[in-house]
Amino acid sequence: MAEDYQELIHRRAAVADQIVDVIETLGQLVTEERDLQDRLRRLGEAAGVKANAFATQLSIADAINSELTRCGLSPRRADPRLRLGALVTDQHRRYRGQREMRERVVGQSAA
Repeated sequence: MAEDYQELIHRRAAVADQIVDVIETLGQLVTEERDLQDRLRRLGEAAGVKANAFATQLSIADAINSELTRCGLSPRRADPRLRLGALVTDQHRRYRGQREMRERVVGQSAA
């Protein structure tokens, strides 16, 4: 029983949209975390604390990348202009084109 590739393409696009939603939520949480960290640092300074408990070699981004690695991803620096939705849409367009071309050729003989 062959699966309908159109259904798989639609499901893949939906998964990509969900990934983008999760990443946007992560971005919002990281922004909030940085704000909280900064506010805590300023409160400490106002109270006379000289050391910055948040000034470490590793950053929140490093820890997030580590968590992502634990989930099987390999984060690396990337071009922020690249959008997952655009990549998936382009891959699907090419896949459909290849399928359509193959379907046209299947019925023709080489003679």
